[in-house]
Amino acid sequence: KINEHGKRANGIINAMLLHSRSGEGRPEEEADLNALVSESVDLAYHAVRAKDPHFDLRIDSAYEEGLAPVSVASADFGRVVINLVDNACYAMRDKKKRGVAGYEPRLSVQTRTVGDRAELRIRDNGAGVPASVLTEIWNPFFTTKPTGEGAGLGLSISHDIVVGHGGEIR
Repeated sequence: KINEHGKRANGIINAMLLHSRSGEGRPEEEADLNALVSESVDLAYHAVRAKDPHFDLRIDSAYEEGLAPVSVASADFGRVVINLVDNACYAMRDKKKRGVAGYEPRLSVQTRTVGDRAELRIRDNGAGVPASVLTEIWNPFFTTKPTGEGAGLGLSISHDIVVGHGGEIR
């Protein structure tokens, strides 16, 4: 039990360090957003499957062909996608565990050009975030997960990375 809590504390500290460095301005490069998103979605999904081999979901992807390269810190942006997909998978696993009749977990990932910007949409059909906490989900250490299942830093870090790239996250 000590080892388990020690590992959890170590994870929280590492996440805090990552959060504190999120505004340091990592070097940006031109990147293929479709490839970056696809790879990050796969990484996140396989990480969830490693923890829960019985969890399965349908991933619907619609990547805009010919999407112009974007200027982005690839490692940071990949972290955003991984955090979002991880949270989506958690919500869908939670809904599946509740035994909702006919429920099939589905994740939708879409890229497209909107004006002079690129847009990424990630949607899931999990339980959703209660309206009463929507304004708090970007705050560091805020989590809707039970104690021991989340440090409350993933969405905060993601928000800081996206805003640091001149974008918005909703």
